[in-house]
Amino acid sequence: MHATSKRPSPAVYRRRRLAALVLLVVIVLLVVWAVSCATSSGRNGSNDADSAAQTSQTSEPQSTGSADPTSDDAAKSADAQKTESAASATPSADPGSVPTCDPGELSVSVKTENGQYSFSQQPVFVYEVSNITSAPCSANVGTSQQELVVGSGPAEIWKSTPCIANPSDAMNVLEPGKPLTGTVSWDLSMNDGSACSKDRHASVTGTYWVQATIVGRSSEQYAFIMQ
Repeated sequence: MHATSKRPSPAVYRRRRLAALVLLVVIVLLVVWAVSCATSSGRNGSNDADSAAQTSQTSEPQSTGSADPTSDDAAKSADAQKTESAASATPSADPGSVPTCDPGELSVSVKTENGQYSFSQQPVFVYEVSNITSAPCSANVGTSQQELVVGSGPAEIWKSTPCIANPSDAMNVLEPGKPLTGTVSWDLSMNDGSACSKDRHASVTGTYWVQATIVGRSSEQYAFIMQ
């Protein structure tokens, strides 16, 4: 007797066809998804490139121009910077809300940053304005109210006032116990107080002195050495 193979039932054929159809649908979906991702990536890359180009164009530095450093005005500004002071105290109140300081209510002192200088250096003077009362007061401590004098022996050889190109006002509130300080540089030039001459410069070694007058109040003379 010969064995005969049993043919699959129609239900088995249907399941096999359904499985094949599902597999085909999955493959088609995967292909569509892959194509969509590739297209999207290409578009994003193009957009990124465009954005980068726009950023490069808008980030170019813009020229604002500058003054001619060889002009007379620029030279005067450079000289003024040497003599104008830099106040270190910050007003704690509106100057208009406190009474004006009387010169007798203030104390002014001046000194040099170093005790001695060579003639290749510019001495730097440090001044200090203090309120010696128990209540705050306001004072104009701008360059319009400052005068520094350098001397040697009994002679005055330099004044800061004619060398300030644009004297300015600076109202500050002076609190008791909180001095206001600033600095002024001397370029070793000599003048008689009427004009800022650059024709003569100090060159004799020895002891010099500096004195500051601010808001009508003068300091003691402070000695320093030039060598």
